[in-house]
Amino acid sequence: MSTVEAYRGYDTIRTQALELFVNKGFGQVSMRELARHVGLAPGSLYNYFPSEQALLFDLIEEIYEELYLLVQPSRQGGVQGRSLSSLIVAHLRLHRRRPQFFRLAIHGFVYLDEVQQQQIVHKRKLYESAFIAAVFNGTFLAKDTGSMAVHAIIQFLNCL
Repeated sequence: MSTVEAYRGYDTIRTQALELFVNKGFGQVSMRELARHVGLAPGSLYNYFPSEQALLFDLIEEIYEELYLLVQPSRQGGVQGRSLSSLIVAHLRLHRRRPQFFRLAIHGFVYLDEVQQQQIVHKRKLYESAFIAAVFNGTFLAKDTGSMAVHAIIQFLNCL
Protein backbone atom coordinates (compact mmCIF):
# COMPACT_ATOMS: atom_id res chain seq x y z
CA MET A 1 0.00 0.00 0.00
CA SER A 2 1.38 3.38 -0.99
CA THR A 3 1.65 6.30 1.42
CA VAL A 4 -1.12 8.11 -0.47
CA GLU A 5 -3.43 5.09 -0.19
CA ALA A 6 -2.62 4.75 3.51
CA TYR A 7 -3.41 8.43 4.08
CA ARG A 8 -6.70 8.15 2.19
CA GLY A 9 -7.59 5.13 4.30
CA TYR A 10 -6.69 6.97 7.49
CA ASP A 11 -8.70 10.02 6.45
CA THR A 12 -11.70 7.91 5.38
CA ILE A 13 -11.70 6.04 8.68
CA ARG A 14 -11.57 9.29 10.65
CA THR A 15 -14.38 10.85 8.61
CA GLN A 16 -16.62 7.81 8.90
CA ALA A 17 -15.83 7.37 12.60
CA LEU A 18 -16.65 11.00 13.32
CA GLU A 19 -20.01 10.61 11.59
CA LEU A 20 -20.85 7.40 13.45
CA PHE A 21 -19.63 8.63 16.84
CA VAL A 22 -21.68 11.84 16.58
CA ASN A 23 -24.83 10.23 15.16
CA LYS A 24 -24.92 7.07 17.26
CA GLY A 25 -22.73 7.94 20.23
CA PHE A 26 -19.24 6.62 20.86
CA GLY A 27 -20.48 3.93 23.26
CA GLN A 28 -22.81 2.55 20.59
CA VAL A 29 -20.20 2.08 17.86
CA SER A 30 -17.89 -0.91 17.76
CA MET A 31 -14.71 -1.29 15.73
CA ARG A 32 -16.49 -4.07 13.84
CA GLU A 33 -19.33 -1.72 12.87
CA LEU A 34 -16.90 1.03 11.93
CA ALA A 35 -14.91 -1.41 9.78
CA ARG A 36 -18.10 -2.53 8.03
CA HIS A 37 -19.11 1.11 7.48
CA VAL A 38 -15.71 1.95 5.97
CA GLY A 39 -15.55 -1.25 3.93
CA LEU A 40 -12.60 -2.85 5.71
CA ALA A 41 -12.08 -6.08 7.55
CA PRO A 42 -12.32 -5.43 11.32
CA GLY A 43 -8.67 -6.34 11.88
CA SER A 44 -7.56 -3.88 9.21
CA LEU A 45 -8.66 -0.92 11.31
CA TYR A 46 -5.94 -1.75 13.81
CA ASN A 47 -3.36 -0.96 11.12
CA TYR A 48 -4.50 2.66 11.44
CA PHE A 49 -5.54 2.98 15.09
CA PRO A 50 -4.60 0.75 18.02
CA SER A 51 -8.09 1.10 19.54
CA GLU A 52 -11.44 2.78 19.16
CA GLN A 53 -10.53 5.02 22.08
CA ALA A 54 -7.30 6.11 20.35
CA LEU A 55 -9.37 7.08 17.31
CA LEU A 56 -11.75 9.08 19.51
CA PHE A 57 -8.81 10.87 21.15
CA ASP A 58 -7.31 11.66 17.74
CA LEU A 59 -10.57 13.32 16.61
CA ILE A 60 -11.06 15.33 19.80
CA GLU A 61 -7.44 16.40 19.90
CA GLU A 62 -7.70 17.76 16.37
CA ILE A 63 -10.34 20.38 17.20
CA TYR A 64 -8.35 21.73 20.14
CA GLU A 65 -5.24 21.95 17.99
CA GLU A 66 -7.23 23.90 15.39
CA LEU A 67 -8.59 26.22 18.07
CA TYR A 68 -5.08 26.85 19.35
CA LEU A 69 -3.80 27.64 15.86
CA LEU A 70 -6.72 30.03 15.43
CA VAL A 71 -5.30 32.40 18.05
CA GLN A 72 -1.59 31.99 17.38
CA PRO A 73 0.39 35.00 16.16
CA SER A 74 0.91 35.02 12.43
CA ARG A 75 4.14 36.07 10.78
CA GLN A 76 2.41 39.15 9.38
CA GLY A 77 1.93 40.91 12.70
CA GLY A 78 0.19 38.32 14.82
CA VAL A 79 -3.07 38.16 16.69
CA GLN A 80 -1.81 40.00 19.75
CA GLY A 81 -4.26 42.76 20.50
CA ARG A 82 -6.94 41.39 18.17
CA SER A 83 -10.40 42.39 19.19
CA LEU A 84 -12.54 40.04 21.19
CA SER A 85 -15.19 40.20 18.49
CA SER A 86 -12.75 39.13 15.74
CA LEU A 87 -11.64 36.13 17.80
CA ILE A 88 -15.24 35.17 18.52
CA VAL A 89 -16.04 35.40 14.81
CA ALA A 90 -13.03 33.18 14.00
CA HIS A 91 -14.17 30.65 16.60
CA LEU A 92 -17.73 30.68 15.24
CA ARG A 93 -16.45 30.14 11.71
CA LEU A 94 -14.59 27.08 12.88
CA HIS A 95 -17.80 25.88 14.57
CA ARG A 96 -19.65 26.33 11.32
CA ARG A 97 -17.00 24.41 9.34
CA ARG A 98 -16.53 21.59 11.86
CA PRO A 99 -19.67 21.24 14.02
CA GLN A 100 -19.33 17.48 14.43
CA PHE A 101 -15.88 17.85 15.98
CA PHE A 102 -17.24 20.19 18.65
CA ARG A 103 -20.14 17.83 19.41
CA LEU A 104 -17.75 14.92 19.70
CA ALA A 105 -15.38 16.91 21.94
CA ILE A 106 -18.23 17.58 24.36
CA HIS A 107 -19.93 14.18 24.33
CA GLY A 108 -16.92 11.94 23.72
CA PHE A 109 -14.61 13.38 26.38
CA VAL A 110 -16.02 11.09 29.08
CA TYR A 111 -14.99 8.00 27.10
CA LEU A 112 -11.31 8.94 27.12
CA ASP A 113 -9.00 7.47 29.73
CA GLU A 114 -7.54 9.69 32.44
CA VAL A 115 -4.28 10.39 30.61
CA GLN A 116 -6.11 11.30 27.40
CA GLN A 117 -8.50 13.55 29.32
CA GLN A 118 -5.56 15.34 30.92
CA GLN A 119 -3.99 15.87 27.51
CA ILE A 120 -7.23 17.34 26.14
CA VAL A 121 -7.66 19.59 29.18
CA HIS A 122 -4.07 20.78 28.69
CA LYS A 123 -4.75 21.59 25.02
CA ARG A 124 -7.96 23.41 25.95
CA LYS A 125 -6.08 25.48 28.54
CA LEU A 126 -3.38 26.35 26.01
CA TYR A 127 -6.08 27.61 23.65
CA GLU A 128 -7.83 29.59 26.38
CA SER A 129 -4.59 31.20 27.53
CA ALA A 130 -3.64 32.13 23.97
CA PHE A 131 -7.13 33.55 23.38
CA ILE A 132 -6.89 35.71 26.50
CA ALA A 133 -3.36 36.82 25.60
CA ALA A 134 -4.52 37.77 22.10
CA VAL A 135 -7.40 39.86 23.44
CA PHE A 136 -5.54 41.64 26.22
CA ASN A 137 -2.06 41.72 24.73
CA GLY A 138 -0.54 41.01 28.12
CA THR A 139 -2.13 44.02 29.82
CA PHE A 140 -4.27 42.00 32.21
CA LEU A 141 -3.36 39.19 34.52
CA ALA A 142 -5.32 35.94 34.52
CA LYS A 143 -7.06 36.93 37.78
CA ASP A 144 -8.50 40.17 36.40
CA THR A 145 -12.22 40.51 35.78
CA GLY A 146 -11.68 41.03 32.06
CA SER A 147 -9.87 37.75 31.56
CA MET A 148 -12.46 35.94 33.66
CA ALA A 149 -15.17 37.30 31.37
CA VAL A 150 -13.22 36.12 28.32
CA HIS A 151 -12.84 32.70 29.95
CA ALA A 152 -16.62 32.53 30.37
CA ILE A 153 -17.09 33.51 26.71
CA ILE A 154 -14.69 30.75 25.63
CA GLN A 155 -16.63 28.19 27.67
CA PHE A 156 -19.83 29.36 26.04
CA LEU A 157 -18.31 29.15 22.56
CA ASN A 158 -17.02 25.63 23.13
CA CYS A 159 -20.46 24.44 24.19
CA LEU A 160 -22.45 25.81 21.23
